[in-house]
Amino acid sequence: MELVSYDMPWKPQVIMPVGDIQWFGDKNEVALEKLRAHIAWGVERDAWFIGMGDYVDAFSPSNRQRLRAAGLYDNAERIIDDAARRLVDDIYDVLKPSKGRWLGMLAGHHFAELRNGTTSDQLLCEKLASPFLGDCAYVRLRFQKAEGGSNRIGTVTIWAHHGQGSGQSITAPVQKLEKLPASWDADLFLMGHHSKVVAAPLDRCYAAWPHADGKSSPALYYRTVLLVGTGSFMKGYVEGRKEGEVPRGTYVEKGMMRPVSLGAPVITVTPRYKKVLANYGNPGMQPNGYKKGRPRRCTRRTDVWLPDLRVSL
Repeated sequence: MELVSYDMPWKPQVIMPVGDIQWFGDKNEVALEKLRAHIAWGVERDAWFIGMGDYVDAFSPSNRQRLRAAGLYDNAERIIDDAARRLVDDIYDVLKPSKGRWLGMLAGHHFAELRNGTTSDQLLCEKLASPFLGDCAYVRLRFQKAEGGSNRIGTVTIWAHHGQGSGQSITAPVQKLEKLPASWDADLFLMGHHSKVVAAPLDRCYAAWPHADGKSSPALYYRTVLLVGTGSFMKGYVEGRKEGEVPRGTYVEKGMMRPVSLGAPVITVTPRYKKVLANYGNPGMQPNGYKKGRPRRCTRRTDVWLPDLRVSL
């Protein structure tokens, strides 16, 4: 598991997960122009991107296993290697405007193993100046600002995984993700693979305890965790599709699966401390609440870190 951390300015940050493109060279089956427009929209808004895997549809896990077992000659391996690099170049051409804006890119199920020992996913990371996050990652956003002679610091943690398993229901990614907060501490859970754009909030309850003066009362407050399925740019149903001269649908069509919701979510993270608890009294007061013959009430509030997380689908 990879752990990466970034310092962020104290202002709303746009986070855009992008994955499940599965480009293999056919513009009819991948919404490249929609992806290009999505990237351009994010770049205009200084968004940060997270790669969710399956950028090129070179080889599935079973395909890679069979290819390794084939015992190909060096020239055959070189031809396959060159073809995989061309697919990466195609996707890089679409994603190039976002270079240097990637918090990291995950591995997916579909990638090519290159002859130099790396993968097509790693090659794309190198081109986009992005860390390679492997199979699963924690990404920390650290917000800090100076206020009243001291520094305020707050963090937002993202748990990200390409995903696994299957599920045809709209809520399948959420059902998979909702089990994770019991074991993982994060504010935002991201998962691809299911090719569904879906999100659900999950509230956690916390207690704000009184100060040691004993004159304040405890209170409850709530912090929201977001569970997000990160969508896809691979079309499921394509009119007039053929394999050679034979009309054949994609695996989505053959499997009577739901049409894919093309696109990806946009998440806005706003750093925020919120006053959630009013404390009354003053440690210097007399037990009867009076000081120097005059009643006095001192109001103090407990600030808690409550970042605002919102998602647009």
